[in-house]
Amino acid sequence: MQLEENKLFAHRYRLKQLLGRGGFSEVWLAEDTLTDLEVALKVYAPGGGMDERGVQLFSSEFSLVFNLNHSNLLKPTYYDTFERMPYLVLPYCELGSAANIIGQLDEQSAWRFLHDIACGLEYLHSQEPPVIHQDIKPDNILLDHSGRYLLTDFGISIKARNTLRKSILKNEGSVGTLAYMGPERFSKYPLPIKASDIFSLGATLYELLTGMVPFGEHGGLLLQHGAEVPELEGNWSDALKRIVGACMEKETWARPSATEIRLYCEQHMNGETPELPHRNTGKVTPHPAPSESKPKPVEGPQAEESASESQIPEPAEAPAEIPSSFIESVRPNAKQLRRYLPLLWKAGIPLLLLIIGIFWVRSAIEQKQIEEQQQQIQERIIKEAYGQYLQYIQLGDSLTVLGNESKGMDYELLYKDALRYYENALRLEEQYENDFPERVDISVRKDSLLRKIDEVFEFIITSAAKAEEIQAYDMARQFYQRAVKLKPDSPVLQEFEARQDSINQLNN
Repeated sequence: MQLEENKLFAHRYRLKQLLGRGGFSEVWLAEDTLTDLEVALKVYAPGGGMDERGVQLFSSEFSLVFNLNHSNLLKPTYYDTFERMPYLVLPYCELGSAANIIGQLDEQSAWRFLHDIACGLEYLHSQEPPVIHQDIKPDNILLDHSGRYLLTDFGISIKARNTLRKSILKNEGSVGTLAYMGPERFSKYPLPIKASDIFSLGATLYELLTGMVPFGEHGGLLLQHGAEVPELEGNWSDALKRIVGACMEKETWARPSATEIRLYCEQHMNGETPELPHRNTGKVTPHPAPSESKPKPVEGPQAEESASESQIPEPAEAPAEIPSSFIESVRPNAKQLRRYLPLLWKAGIPLLLLIIGIFWVRSAIEQKQIEEQQQQIQERIIKEAYGQYLQYIQLGDSLTVLGNESKGMDYELLYKDALRYYENALRLEEQYENDFPERVDISVRKDSLLRKIDEVFEFIITSAAKAEEIQAYDMARQFYQRAVKLKPDSPVLQEFEARQDSINQLNN
């Protein structure tokens, strides 16, 4: 069943308007025909649905968090499946999502936003086991009629997301929301943790304030390659800049928890100077040397008396007199020195050699330790680079598959992104050609994709030319614009615009 306006879904909900579409779901404004109320209907795996095993898995996973209740969570009122499509019935928020206010948030609203979402995350993270949201972004944060921010789309586990991803790939594909993912999501162990939600929260607030995601479409992946956390530009308070930057720290332990963010916001809202708890960086602060205790000053006449007495030095005790016989007994004898000098010389040479040997062995051991440490560092760098190399290939393969299976209008962009990932992998392969423990040959992949891009380019140009022949100029322009996205250096769009100018001049 394809979701369309005026269709009756699940024999009860009449679809009125598409409110949003994500990688896994669609959200519709619908009318509940039994109650005549407007509701928000969130349908997962729309259109094609999921297999029975996927539906069972999704239902069992989602049932674990269905009863969560907090004032900053958009709580579903009903859950069911229809034609193998899981769906949720949610309260309809007329103000829409935070995506509608990107670049429009003021300072006061930013603190309210940060406080509300931190409260919701604090509740989720405090569950046993903790509920990790995994997909915090403007589209998943709604505003109710009172202006309160609500988290939605929470509680979908990795297992359920993978099931959804497989189902979606069979139909139209999805590349996910990389722009809001922390760098740890691109590491060797990419499981989401609480700190991952904090990074996504910081990236979301940064976008709401500036109108741009902090790391472009690649998110925290850029931090893995030496990028720095961008400074929040604009006329914002230092306290707000500080918390946004802290949320997007590269190291997970350096980010504040949801509880700490809530307390930080409440301190600011109460007119206090907000402070984040000090993060232990592994440095040891030396303890100051204990100061000598000083007697308390004495006041009154006793003070003058004690002061006058303190100015009179006490007589030093005379040293005891040393007997002259003892001095004579310890005075060195020249004959004795001459007698023992050869023995001292003979003993001194082996001792000196022994000391030199000890220093040499110690120096050799230290040098070996330094070399081993350098080798370990180099191996770790190579290992991390190889992991990044494999990740580039995986992203390139995924986008290529999505482009091949996509029925939409943007498959050429998927090919373009896939080519960029392949080229990044080839650069790493060239840099570590002799060091990678195992190499994956991607030159064939890249060459095949280049041929595919050429074929798509020619197909689009042909379609544009046919549209131009029948004077469907708007359609032709769209085709030429798509072609230029594939090959920015191509002059086809400029040539088309020049032809249009000539036609317009002739008509005038």
